[in-house]
Amino acid sequence: MEKKRLVNLLVLVGLVIGIVGITVAFAAIQTTLQITGTATMNTATWGVKFENLSSPTLGGAASVTTGPTLADTSIGTFAVEVTNGGDSIAYTFDVTNTGSLDAKIGTFTKAATPTCTGTSVTQAAVDAAAVCGSLTYTLTYTSGGTAVAANDTLASGQTKNMTLTLSYSGGLTDDDVNITGLGITIIYIEA
Repeated sequence: MEKKRLVNLLVLVGLVIGIVGITVAFAAIQTTLQITGTATMNTATWGVKFENLSSPTLGGAASVTTGPTLADTSIGTFAVEVTNGGDSIAYTFDVTNTGSLDAKIGTFTKAATPTCTGTSVTQAAVDAAAVCGSLTYTLTYTSGGTAVAANDTLASGQTKNMTLTLSYSGGLTDDDVNITGLGITIIYIEA
């Protein structure tokens, strides 16, 4: 029994020595791989703006009573007059992407029809309906005449020329009609 115990002890010591030897041998043949590097985050720039607003192109007896103002992100405060069928006013301008990111139109909002208000006491509603039914108000790309719409793209550094047109195809009214609701909102987002 003593002999069996001695053999078991020797076997156990041999196993421990074998495991330690394998561990040392494994450590001696292992290889450590390292990956090192650096990265730089370049700052992207955003810039979509209006530029190069033209003088109006007038058709028929149309006239401008107040010319538009141009800022980087707005064209506003203009007033025009139409009198006869065939009258029209058109402005062209550029939309330019001066940033380093591509852009697209995320939201394009334009009233389906403007609001017309007659000034006559007796015919206001009739005059207003006649005028509003004969107005066309569009924003198109000058090249090709396609309507501006949501999801249209504007690559970094790209410029697109647009045409804003108000035209009247109706006849004379008994009294003046005020036209409002001609605003358009274009919100560009990252493409």
